[in-house]
Amino acid sequence: MLAISARIELASKDIAAYVAAAQKIIGPTHDEPGCQLYAFAQDINYPNVIWVTEQWENESALMAHLAMPLIVEFLAFCETVEITDMNVVRYDVSAAGPLVLPES
Repeated sequence: MLAISARIELASKDIAAYVAAAQKIIGPTHDEPGCQLYAFAQDINYPNVIWVTEQWENESALMAHLAMPLIVEFLAFCETVEITDMNVVRYDVSAAGPLVLPES
């Protein structure tokens, strides 16, 4: 499994347009083969920061996603907004399971 965590900081003037563009790709991405999780969230402390969380079955599913026309179009749109900082991390996950909290 692959996991992606992205922190994207945008100029305040571009947040609404970015969120609107992201909303168009979420549903279709959920329907792609190998997509296990695909979510965007606006940071509650820093409203100009967007967090993207993705989980893919494997590398080929992720690469197929990145080649989808809707995603190519979205990435082209991203070049038109002012991204002031971005950090994208890919994780190769060998095991996953629930987090069990310690008892008090």
